[in-house]
Amino acid sequence: MIIRRSSQGYNIKLYKNTTPNAVRTRTFSDGSKETTTYPTSGYEYFVEVDGEVVKRSNTFKNAEIYYVEECAKKYDNGHGRLMAGQHHIVNNVATSQSDYPTDSNTIAEIKKFYDIRGISYGSNETKSELLSRIVPMKSGDTEVSKHIK
Repeated sequence: MIIRRSSQGYNIKLYKNTTPNAVRTRTFSDGSKETTTYPTSGYEYFVEVDGEVVKRSNTFKNAEIYYVEECAKKYDNGHGRLMAGQHHIVNNVATSQSDYPTDSNTIAEIKKFYDIRGISYGSNETKSELLSRIVPMKSGDTEVSKHIK
């Protein structure tokens, strides 16, 4: 059972080992497959990175610490947690308001934001065109959140 997965779209997952030795294959709509092999019994939790089990533990705390460290290797927001009220899901990727690109980001940074979330864009789009997909939500004159249109 997946307990946590990377909030930035990387293949880092923390599992509870509910079915030791089980092999689960998930087929996606594009035809790609993802297989997870649960470790042998004796370990209650495990961390998987890029399809490989890299940590086994009998305590959630140790497994979570390792998971957070693996997330930190991939991106600077390494907490790996979905925080209710602070994140929302954009194409299965947890996204905080501070993750959204602004005018201060480069075109490459904006495209990376879209790529992680599987949002398509034209290769010749300008910065302004790329940012036009991000819509602020306002309460009066105050911006309270953003979303993708």
